[in-house]
Amino acid sequence: MATDDPIQLRVEQVPAADFSEWRTGDSLPETLCDTWQLVYLTGGAIEECCDGRPVTLRAGQLLLHQPGESYSMTVPGEVPPEVLRLDFLCSGAAMDDLRGRVLRTDLGARVCIQRLLYTVREAFTPATPDKPSVPRTDAPFAAQQLLCLYLEILLITLIRGQRRTRRQSNRARIEREQQLLVEMVQVYFSDRLDQELTVDQVCRDNGCTRARLQKAFRTRLHKGPMETFSDMKMDQARLLLAGGYTPGEAAEQLGFSDSAYFSRCFKRTFGVTPRDFVRHARKAAAQKAATNRYAQPPNVHVTKPDSEVE
Repeated sequence: MATDDPIQLRVEQVPAADFSEWRTGDSLPETLCDTWQLVYLTGGAIEECCDGRPVTLRAGQLLLHQPGESYSMTVPGEVPPEVLRLDFLCSGAAMDDLRGRVLRTDLGARVCIQRLLYTVREAFTPATPDKPSVPRTDAPFAAQQLLCLYLEILLITLIRGQRRTRRQSNRARIEREQQLLVEMVQVYFSDRLDQELTVDQVCRDNGCTRARLQKAFRTRLHKGPMETFSDMKMDQARLLLAGGYTPGEAAEQLGFSDSAYFSRCFKRTFGVTPRDFVRHARKAAAQKAATNRYAQPPNVHVTKPDSEVE
């Protein structure tokens, strides 16, 4: 349906956000929402009360409190839940699609949430029992703007999911879920190129089984997830070396505790050691500079002062 206004949903501000782990028995007292509030769990479970109505929220589920609604929270289970709680100002009638619903996020939404969580950590300090989360004074450039954009994309993704009426075939659904899982894990990898990861850690942080992760990567990329992570590290290593980093500095930037192992990984990927790569890059740069220095200048017509050009 065509509309006069192409902007059907806009996040205007995120005044508060926190992503932290809660302990069993912790609670939040009843509070009135001044804005929209998004609640999302990456692990565990909580009991959320919405205007007196109890709701059990589990890992992978998302809930939206609307302005003027009261809420409270208790942690009943044995597994400490990790809870994202984000207040935001938003305009657009499309929010009615999400009002009062507990949503199970699909992989498309989780790709958005990965970026959202990363930016929340950049933009806000972590909360403590004695101090609430506040905006960081040292936040990176445009962190708040980026947070609003990622939240807009997440909300649009959720609304599209609610409005999707055509049922996909089972094969199309599986292919879409595999592609979304691969994209989500690739985003996860790109944020952790300076770390050493295990398959179990990747599965735990992305909410999937080892078999599902392996099958998705083998089917979509024809290689395993950890091989993909290694290739991403090596691509970043090549950029660092080309940018002037020494092999030791590049290894440290990418979380390698053993420089010899870093050198073997690099050679296995590119066929040369990091030192040979740097040597060849410097030699090529010197030859290019020399060529440019001694090259004949292009034909340029120089006009002497007071002369006329025909």
